Amino acid sequence: MDSLTHIVLGTATGGAVLGRKAGNKALFWGALAGSIPDFDVAITSFYEPVESLFVHRGFSHSIVFALIVAPLLGWIISKIHRDVSFRHWSLMAFLAILVHITIDCFNTYGTALLEPFSGMRLAFDSIGIIDFVLLIPILILMIIAIFQPKFTNNRKVLSIVVLVYTLLFVSFSVVNKVIIESNIKKQIVSQQIDYKNVKTAPLPLTNFLWLILAEDSNGYHFGYYSNFDKDTVSLKYIPRNEQLLAELSENHKVKGLIRFTDGFYTVNKKTEGSLWLYDLRFGSMAFESEDDWYVFSFQIDQIDKDIIVSRAHPNRSFGSKTFGLYWKRVFRDLKYQ
Repeated sequence: MDSLTHIVLGTATGGAVLGRKAGNKALFWGALAGSIPDFDVAITSFYEPVESLFVHRGFSHSIVFALIVAPLLGWIISKIHRDVSFRHWSLMAFLAILVHITIDCFNTYGTALLEPFSGMRLAFDSIGIIDFVLLIPILILMIIAIFQPKFTNNRKVLSIVVLVYTLLFVSFSVVNKVIIESNIKKQIVSQQIDYKNVKTAPLPLTNFLWLILAEDSNGYHFGYYSNFDKDTVSLKYIPRNEQLLAELSENHKVKGLIRFTDGFYTVNKKTEGSLWLYDLRFGSMAFESEDDWYVFSFQIDQIDKDIIVSRAHPNRSFGSKTFGLYWKRVFRDLKYQ
């Protein structure tokens, strides 16, 4: 999830656990604890590009990390604010971190919840990296909570409401994904498309516009599908082109890229000879320009016997035009009602 959502949820956790005892101090430290897992971005630049992909949301997003860091943070806070016990501060910190790493499992990037025992990434692909239907209500409620009188029970109540609303929203996103996938599979079959795997993931902003990827043996049928669509989904084909990798496919860096993409990738060869590997799992807001479609783009070059992998960062600026195109696509088929 985005940083602001994590801050708000951390604040709510602090308020729910210690809002009555510690007031706004609980909100502040809850926000900090709820943000700590994403501090891993500060060290990713010290790793080579492929390895850094697994450092982010790696050990810092594991249950073991929460068990180690929570008591350390609880001890520090208890030395600053002695009116609440170390045990209570530690519990608050643990729950705030746990909320962070749990909700991140519902994004596409995935979370290594079980490190260091398992490097498996949990990714339920049911919530976009930012969702206004989730963020805006909980942000408003927590702003109200902050300005409540000291030691009032209202702060705790509002914090609990935020957490309950978040739980309901996450549950809705999972149910919505199941419905979307069921509809899509029926439509793919009706179009006589052979596939072996279907991946769906919501685009940012809401849970109502979804990226569709139907994988076959050579590539992927991709498109967008809205909860409000009446017409059959329109899919375009992207070949995987894994043959372009040739012997490079055995290189550990390239294997790492393929592992990161969960097998949903395509390879292109540019005129200058460079190979590019694109992760297909992340939907784009660039509805008019397919050149900007790929959020994760990796250039692969071979210099002598060394394989160099570098990541390109596309222009993902979001303006009124993009916002308009997004909503137009979400509600496109409502005009036929």
